[in-house]
Amino acid sequence: MSQSPRLDNRFMALRAAGLDLEDVTVDDDQVREFIRLRDEGADRARIAYEMTLDPDAVDELIRADESYAVAHRIAAGEEPMYPVPEPDQRVVDARAGSLGVPVAVLILVLAGVIVYGLLR
Repeated sequence: MSQSPRLDNRFMALRAAGLDLEDVTVDDDQVREFIRLRDEGADRARIAYEMTLDPDAVDELIRADESYAVAHRIAAGEEPMYPVPEPDQRVVDARAGSLGVPVAVLILVLAGVIVYGLLR
């Protein structure tokens, strides 16, 4: 029986987080148990109790699971990568000049080249 790609990616993200924990070793079965408990809606205390893990280790696994969930929603297009800025935070291009300035300079240069060519 194969697992869905989402579960495989989630498992790998949590497995990597489990490897980064200090003073705790989280094996594959514990990662699966953590996923099961999280999917059931278990809170931090219940997960720590049932898995006999340090609450700080559970916090790290929860952070990794939540980070994966956000990344998955962004990748699926369900959530924007960056929030839309408020109207007072929008970036406005207020540089001096406009598109007309380079065009006017180009026309003057071309006219100068033509006049120079005619006078020569």
